[in-house]
Amino acid sequence: MTTVLETPPQEQQLVSNRRGLGRAGTLIVRILRQREAQLILAILLVGGISATIHPDFVASGNISFMLADSVGIMVLAIGETIVIIGRGIDLSVAPILGIAAIAVGFPAQNHNLNIFAALALVILIGIALGVGNGLLVSVASLPPIIATLATLAVYGGLQFIFSSGNEVSSIPNSYYDLGSSDVVLGFLADLDRDRSGSSDNVLSSKDVSRSVDIRNRQQCRSGISAGIPVRRVLFLTYVLCGLLAGIGGLIYLCHVGSADSTTGSDSNVNLNAIAAALIGGTALSGGRGRPAGAALGAVFLSVALTAMVFLRIPRSGNRLAWGP
Repeated sequence: MTTVLETPPQEQQLVSNRRGLGRAGTLIVRILRQREAQLILAILLVGGISATIHPDFVASGNISFMLADSVGIMVLAIGETIVIIGRGIDLSVAPILGIAAIAVGFPAQNHNLNIFAALALVILIGIALGVGNGLLVSVASLPPIIATLATLAVYGGLQFIFSSGNEVSSIPNSYYDLGSSDVVLGFLADLDRDRSGSSDNVLSSKDVSRSVDIRNRQQCRSGISAGIPVRRVLFLTYVLCGLLAGIGGLIYLCHVGSADSTTGSDSNVNLNAIAAALIGGTALSGGRGRPAGAALGAVFLSVALTAMVFLRIPRSGNRLAWGP
């Protein structure tokens, strides 16, 4: 005769609690492995340390400034993420931003150009200049760093010609709304919603990463054999990057309120955008990247730079925060 020993209710409850804690611990570890979660913790850590030393760091005005100051780099970093996924890089986003800023800045200053017309104009400019980069990389098969280094110089020259050495010094009040922190918060909220929908999953999906992550000839032939429009996908990544750089130019103008022949290039926004994308988890080797991570990378850099100002670190030390 076999005797069955029953587990006391207290021990059953203890085992159940341990299993629950184990599942919760696994979930927490899984979340902490996400680059977005790590960046949020880093932002809170830098903000907390800075607020301990200078309580004004967390004043509503300063928080609004940091968010608004990050949005230009944020948009450019998402564009760089799209390009870097394909093992490319775009160094020309700085003059594209500058051309877009002065192209709408002078009509806005002199003729009160409507903000929606300005948005349409910068989109067209960004697409046109992005097409130039896309043709050099996907059709002429130039290495991305060589192609965009060339267009960096060419577009920079065009920016100087278009500005004629003049400066945009005033814009209509309606433009300043686009450079406010509310736009950043709404943008981040949209990215978070899209993680279960389109944009974030699109860039993270294996099919699209596989389509873009093809750089050498053997991979290109394999991709074409598999039915992947390799050249078209690579071309579109640079067009999208140019489009976002054009929009970034309008956002920059709205936030700063001025633009000239060196806007974008003088502050190395191209290197800053690349830094934000890499900090956000984009792999420089290609094939991996998320727009939400790039956006949070831009916010982190803005918070870090502002903290350096509050801590009275010399301006020459700003490169420690940017990385490049």
